[in-house]
Amino acid sequence: MQDNPNKESENPPLDAEDWQDAFEPYAGQTGAALMLGFNLNVLLSYLTVEPIAIELAVEGIERAIDALYPHTQFHQMCHDMYLKQNNVAISRTCHTTT
Repeated sequence: MQDNPNKESENPPLDAEDWQDAFEPYAGQTGAALMLGFNLNVLLSYLTVEPIAIELAVEGIERAIDALYPHTQFHQMCHDMYLKQNNVAISRTCHTTT
């Protein structure tokens, strides 16, 4: 059961196995793994250090998703489909008005 009944999510929380699978390509890539860890810590700091900078965290995550795009099977498909697949399209619409 969710802690916040007002926030509905179709996605379950990521567990350790999800992260192990996601980071498997970094095995033996110590420099790339270190850089990713640094970037994740920067995002974490946006959410845990006062003042909380949620918009910076969201913008950072959106840039990461965009940078990941060329490395996916979606590279040959429509970018809009990629964004929809990653549930980013709504967020993009919200940020274009600011």
